[in-house]
Amino acid sequence: MKFNKYTALALVAVMSASVAAGCGEKKKTNDSSATSQTSEIINDDEAHIGENKIEADLSETVSANDTVFTLNSVISPENMEDEGCIYVYFDVNIKNNSDTAYDLSTLNNFYIVTEDGTELFSDIRTQLFAMSRFKENTYFSDPFQIPANGEFKGIVGGFMLDKNVKNFTVGFYPTKDSPRDKGDVMLIDITSDKIQAPDASILKES
Repeated sequence: MKFNKYTALALVAVMSASVAAGCGEKKKTNDSSATSQTSEIINDDEAHIGENKIEADLSETVSANDTVFTLNSVISPENMEDEGCIYVYFDVNIKNNSDTAYDLSTLNNFYIVTEDGTELFSDIRTQLFAMSRFKENTYFSDPFQIPANGEFKGIVGGFMLDKNVKNFTVGFYPTKDSPRDKGDVMLIDITSDKIQAPDASILKES
């Protein structure tokens, strides 16, 4: 059964309800490569999470699992701070080279790893904020569809990042139409000076 975006957001809200005050949902990992997405291994397939690491630079195009991915930019609305954190979002291109359309989500397919090995996952507050701040068809809440033999372009996310964090890594799992297929992970190192304000043309008038 396919959920609409409001059902998905409600689900994320429930999952986020137990998170203590701070910069969003996070966990500390002992593996500096930080390739695990959740703290629970559901089946044997997930034992191979992130085995194939594909490193890329910001704006560089990389491919794996019939997926061509580009992280164009990391953006944060100016003066958006919450509990000492900023809201960050990803401007991405995701090309689907398969004959099957599928859904992806920030919660399942993206994460951030800070220099101390802390993994950060998407936060419901940032998605609700984005839907109120970005114009329609520029920001896409979870889940968002990748068309068969087509390309998705837009802003997704977001995450709550401590404003004092200087360096972090963005991870993306090109799972295609199988959400647990996380053997491939695309990793992009980001420095805080690369975070930019969104173009005014994509923001709603205040």
